[in-house]
Amino acid sequence: MHYAYSYGGIEPLVSPCNQTVRLRSAVNTPRPSQVHAKAFPGRRVRDFAFLFCSLDGYYEGPDRELDWGVNDEEFFTWNLRQCREIGALVLGRRTYEHFEAFWTTSSANEQMPEVAQFMNSVPKVVVTRNADLRPTWKGTETIDGKDLAADIERLSSEVEGDIAIFGSSELATSLLRAGLIDEIRILIHPVLLGRGRSLLHGVAHRIRLEAGPATVFRSGNVLLTYRPLGAEPGPWKPEAAARQ
Repeated sequence: MHYAYSYGGIEPLVSPCNQTVRLRSAVNTPRPSQVHAKAFPGRRVRDFAFLFCSLDGYYEGPDRELDWGVNDEEFFTWNLRQCREIGALVLGRRTYEHFEAFWTTSSANEQMPEVAQFMNSVPKVVVTRNADLRPTWKGTETIDGKDLAADIERLSSEVEGDIAIFGSSELATSLLRAGLIDEIRILIHPVLLGRGRSLLHGVAHRIRLEAGPATVFRSGNVLLTYRPLGAEPGPWKPEAAARQ
């Protein structure tokens, strides 16, 4: 058996070698119910990216698996508050297909009825060059991402609330490169995957960030919030979004 040790409020659990290592929180911190969903509540947020990853920085396992996340009622309550501030979702193709497959089911409606209602009613924009994609999910449109800055501006004028990029790491990376994300929210799960697909892989130049508050959930999840500063906008590459 192998043990991993850390400090700063994370207490490790024992795991066999070459298997996922899960961690649990060992500190008392302010509850997420005491933290506003917005990290910078005094500032207008046009759009934000809400991403998740393991402690070692992977958003998917080596076989694209997503079964390692640690979520509980406390997180779902916080996420519902976040959803109430959103006017539209922007998604990559693979994230869209994953969301549609789950949130349109009776199981999703039974487990999380309020979030399911939001997901099924909010306007959704899928960035893809796949001309064969024919969305059937209510309120969904597709764009090719060739002028995403104009698309974001159009959405901002059409909807009330923030524009959110959920998941879609490669799309979020391209938006960051183009200077089109106002806020980043990263939920770090208490698990080590060892290998997989790295979060925000492909950011080709340095982007400095202003830190917002950090939130620790009872499950051991940690929410980090940042505002991009001084990024030099790079070219928008629709091929990255098309792979989502």
